[in-house]
Amino acid sequence: MSTHRTPRTRAAAVVAAAGALALVVGCGGGDDSATGGGKKDGKVTITMGMYGVMGFKETGLLEQYEKENPNVDIKAEVAGDEQTYYTALQTRLAGGKGLKDIQGIEIGRAKEIVDTQADKFADFSDVTGTDHFLPWKQSQITTADGKVLGLGTDIGPMAVCYRKDYFEKAGLPTDREEVAKLWQGDWKKYVEVGRTFKKDFKGGKVAYMDAASGLFNAMVYGYSEQYYNAKGDLIYDENPPSRRPGTSPPTPRRPA
Repeated sequence: MSTHRTPRTRAAAVVAAAGALALVVGCGGGDDSATGGGKKDGKVTITMGMYGVMGFKETGLLEQYEKENPNVDIKAEVAGDEQTYYTALQTRLAGGKGLKDIQGIEIGRAKEIVDTQADKFADFSDVTGTDHFLPWKQSQITTADGKVLGLGTDIGPMAVCYRKDYFEKAGLPTDREEVAKLWQGDWKKYVEVGRTFKKDFKGGKVAYMDAASGLFNAMVYGYSEQYYNAKGDLIYDENPPSRRPGTSPPTPRRPA
């Protein structure tokens, strides 16, 4: 799940934040030798294609890996827009060249990759040291015959962040434990608190949340199944969480 946000003109009191659920997949190779896998100055060159902020460069992981493996040189190319990135990736997959050794994939694209492009990617199922990846995460990028096309970068932890000063101006509690009790176990209460906030806030126009899509995603992705079931069948039209996310929702997490 990746949340794309538009510029905001008003401050938001509460943000329900869910991490992006991305994957890194290893390409099975192509006829373009410039994409990596070769050697230069005695070093193995590994190329990476990524989009947005996936955290590898920002946290210094690539530099750390190069320091721990001095015979490796990582070349990372980062696109700002995932849609443009994925369109270019599809073109390269169809042409069989221009691919990076490692490509980032948004989790929403995983099923398409598994169903239509599995033969273009390397198999991680026999790679040692990957047993710490959660099975439910790996199942999202695993083919019916057990081929693992990628490894998860994160599992989408969720938290609720809020402005203490704004809550105080609305006459609401500001202690994190007390705030959690306002909507404990019920997303409908979470929305009602928002209505109270909007009605009682003193200090100008302030939005309760930055985007309705953030609330929708937080509610839907709290369930074990959303739009597809474990077999890969499309169930959005009959699954209560995705059809009516207000029905018997999971417990909202406490504020961060």
